[in-house]
Parts: sequence; structure tokens; C-alpha cells
Amino acid sequence: MLALQRAFRTIHTTVDAPQVTSFALRAPKYVEVKFADGSVFNLSAEFLRVYSPAADAKVRSIGGEKVISGRRHVGIMSAEPVGNYGDPF
Repeated sequence: MLALQRAFRTIHTTVDAPQVTSFALRAPKYVEVKFADGSVFNLSAEFLRVYSPAADAKVRSIGGEKVISGRRHVGIMSAEPVGNYGDPF
């Protein structure tokens, strides 16, 4: 999981970040994201919930770690495009 988190951070901090080529919902627990450079990530609902920048994520911090109660019971029911860049779950 740490390797995935590092890769995810690297993608978001790289100036020439690869473009997303496809985005598929693997309900109820995963989202598959494919990039132009050939990399593929299966992001779990739990991972997305914990690392979501959304204000309603209700994050507590214990020793610097994010803690969200019930995160293991999170599932993804649907996904839809919003504007040119967003996808709410």
C-alpha cells in the first residue's frame, strides 16, 4: 500500500504527469485508472475515502495518521463525470 501511495503522490507532484486514458468503476470496492504511460492503478474505496480532499471526509489525526471511522465498510455505488476533470463517487 505504501508503494501505491508513493506512486500516487509522484503522479500528482510531477510537472509532466501522464494523462488518464480510461477510468472504470469496479463496484463496489475499486476504481481502475489507466494512464497514457501504460501504468494502471486499482484504487480501493477505502484508499479513496482516506485520501480524499473532500471537506466531508471528517478526518481525525492520531499520531499524524488519518483516521476515518467505518472506512473499511465504504463501497462505491456509482461514478459520473463532472466538468472537465472531476468524478464524484
